[in-house]
Amino acid sequence: MSKGIQLFVGVIMISLFALEIPTRAFRLYEKGDTEKAIEVLNKSLEKDSLNPAGNFLYSKIFIDSLFKNYSIDSAYHFVNKAISNFKQIKDPKDLGNLKELGIDSVALQKQKDKIDKLKFEVIKAKHAISDYNWFINKHADADQIPEAIQLRNHIAFEDASAINTWQSYLTFMTKYPRAEDFEKAKPLYEKLLFEEKTADGKLESLISFLEEYPETPYHESVEKDIYEIVTATNSIEDYTDFLKKYPNEKLTRKSVPRLYQLFKAQYPDQDFFKYFKFQTAKDSIKKVASLETGYWLPKIEDGKINFINSKAETTLKTGFDKVDTNCLCSPQLADFVVGEKSGKQQIVARNGTVIYEGDFDNASDVGFGYIQIESESGFMLVHKSGELIIDQPMSSIAILNSHFIRTEQNGFYGLTTINKKPLLSHQFIDIDTIGNFIWLQKEEGIALAKAETLFPAANGNKVNLDFMYEEVELLDDGNFWVVKNGQEAIFDTQLNTLIPLGTYKIYPKTYGWQLKSAKGIQLLHNKYLSLKDLHYEKVVESERWLGVKKDGKWTLLDQAGKFQPKYNYDSLGLWGENIVMLKKEEQTTALFSNGKQLDIKKGWEPKLLIPQSYVSTGVKVEFDFLMLTGPKKARKIYNSFGREILSITLEDAVALGPNLIRLQKTNAALTDSTGNYVLNFIYDGIGSNTNGYVSILHKGKVGVINIEKQIKIPPSYDKLIEPYSDTVMVATKGKLKGFISTKNRELSAFDYDEVKYFTDTVALARIENEWFLHDIRDESLHYEGILNYKILEENSQEKKLLITTENGKGVYSNTRGEFIEATYDEIKVLGTANDPIYFAVKIVREANIYVVIYFDKNGNKLFTQTFKQDEYFKIACPIN
Repeated sequence: MSKGIQLFVGVIMISLFALEIPTRAFRLYEKGDTEKAIEVLNKSLEKDSLNPAGNFLYSKIFIDSLFKNYSIDSAYHFVNKAISNFKQIKDPKDLGNLKELGIDSVALQKQKDKIDKLKFEVIKAKHAISDYNWFINKHADADQIPEAIQLRNHIAFEDASAINTWQSYLTFMTKYPRAEDFEKAKPLYEKLLFEEKTADGKLESLISFLEEYPETPYHESVEKDIYEIVTATNSIEDYTDFLKKYPNEKLTRKSVPRLYQLFKAQYPDQDFFKYFKFQTAKDSIKKVASLETGYWLPKIEDGKINFINSKAETTLKTGFDKVDTNCLCSPQLADFVVGEKSGKQQIVARNGTVIYEGDFDNASDVGFGYIQIESESGFMLVHKSGELIIDQPMSSIAILNSHFIRTEQNGFYGLTTINKKPLLSHQFIDIDTIGNFIWLQKEEGIALAKAETLFPAANGNKVNLDFMYEEVELLDDGNFWVVKNGQEAIFDTQLNTLIPLGTYKIYPKTYGWQLKSAKGIQLLHNKYLSLKDLHYEKVVESERWLGVKKDGKWTLLDQAGKFQPKYNYDSLGLWGENIVMLKKEEQTTALFSNGKQLDIKKGWEPKLLIPQSYVSTGVKVEFDFLMLTGPKKARKIYNSFGREILSITLEDAVALGPNLIRLQKTNAALTDSTGNYVLNFIYDGIGSNTNGYVSILHKGKVGVINIEKQIKIPPSYDKLIEPYSDTVMVATKGKLKGFISTKNRELSAFDYDEVKYFTDTVALARIENEWFLHDIRDESLHYEGILNYKILEENSQEKKLLITTENGKGVYSNTRGEFIEATYDEIKVLGTANDPIYFAVKIVREANIYVVIYFDKNGNKLFTQTFKQDEYFKIACPIN
């Protein structure tokens, strides 16, 4: 092909493929002839689909507010088409031609942005999730997309909030995880989820919730709720089990003091730290433990009251302004002290921790780590760890078997736990412990409940109580006597039936039970089991014998099981512990403890002689005597085994002891339990038995006899002779007393108006108003000039006296003599009996100054303090 032809073809090809640009349509639109412009525009687009200018113009027309077919979506369609077409244009000439019409990439983007904006305003006006989603999908690169997402997400959040369930918030967060409201939704979701899943407050729900949602922000709160339910028992096992499963630092810190107090109460001799290896609070508990031993006393230091131990070492600086009388006068043995500071009462632990501060009158240790606080308003309860358990005043508070706290309000009782969880509301007229049970009483009756049946109430479970009993009593053997519907029964320690309910009265006996009813008396005997089905008219009993009457006849049973029963007696009487009187027709027979029988002849009257020593001391009678009196005061006396020991004519006979009988004719005599005479009938009178000593009287003089100690002092003194020790007696000549031996040897002159026991060898003896310490061995005087005395301490090693002389008060010991010189105006004994501190006071009356010296138990000076009167009475015990 020639070059000319090639050039011609090229020109034709250029003309054929030149970019279609509807310039005329633009001019018509600019003149306002939109309809004509559209006709031209349509023809242009039909000529060539690659027509960025035509699509651009269409996008402008469709958002022209005067255009009758106004359509933002159509405009959006055409602008996107224009942009797509424009990207295919590479020819600079075409680009230049488009530029002349104001069409380039920037203009196209501005147009698109304009359309995006117009459409977004429409979407915003609708303000619906579906429309925002449509916009986000359709106008994916619009500048308004972030705002559309934000608005859409917020509508979703508001919808979730309107429903306000954890499910609605979860749906929102799952669908829109990047929403701005996500952080608002999350705590609401977690809160509602927690509230719904744990709404019943039950232990099962709480545990399940933690297992299912371990990352919940309510983890600590849920663990606390679990803790309060699980440890409601306040038992060592439940605390340790909880802490193993939930190693919570905060709750461990709370539990350790509780565990320590419980362990100390239950195992006082064991080492807490040997069994428990907690690091939390270990140091503070160890410090508490180290400070618990010994007593403390108040001491004024720099005008404030602090506390010292028995060595006078300052152990606690409380800075109290005032303490009560109990603190001043008694050693402080508790593991806390009470005092007033800056107008407020404080309870301070021995480690210096303030347990409680407020207005109250008294604080007392009620066990298991609790302190009861008493004020005018009532009682409150605080744990020694400082946790206030009962913070509202109650009429009374009591700790029941370490598990429960009983509170009284308006005359009614309720139960709560150490964790302040109410178990039973104030609706009971009484709550107490009885055996292994809790006694719960209402108007309708009494219910008995095991502690474990009440614990579920801490978990919100209903406790079913049966108020079936009218009366309940705990017997000495641990069994229960109950009354229900007027019938009595006996239950064992676990409330299992021992004696069923019946219309009888039940009485516990050493051999079993006695049941009295309209039918008679039933015996549930541990040895004679066959008696249980019989009803008797009458029953008499002693430790050895049992007599039963049926059909008018008596049967005698030996409860020791040595003899066979004896039947068909007309009458039966138990005389003391050893003798039974049996009567059959006209014959009366005495049966003795060894089985011997004595037929009592007609005309002889029996009498039981019970030794005075048994009667005066209340000791069980082991030996007694039977005396038969016949014609003309003839007497026969038998011992407990039926052996005749005396046959004599007497005015009377009295058993003074199991081995001593006083016989009275014109004169008196003494015999032993075999009938041998200890004293013949030569004395005017014989007195009663006092601890084995029997006075003998003759011609106005007094002597004494003691068979067991082989003492026999003939009547030669003017008043009753009193034993001083095993070998020394105090006798009286005229009006004055002196010492004699048990062999009737004078050991001193008869100079004293009064004698008091001090030791076996040294006596307190008084002449007129002055007491002496008289040595019985050599008549020397260990101390003179005592005007008054008080026994301070008495044990096998030492005996101490607080003595008062003309010079003042002092302390005297039988082993060390006067170890605090009697020169003080006042001496008060502080501390304990085994480890006292002596608070000795000298008053300088001219200056109104009190000099106080503290001495230890050995009389060693610990320290000295000087006070003005008002300061002295802040520290001195006001009780003499």
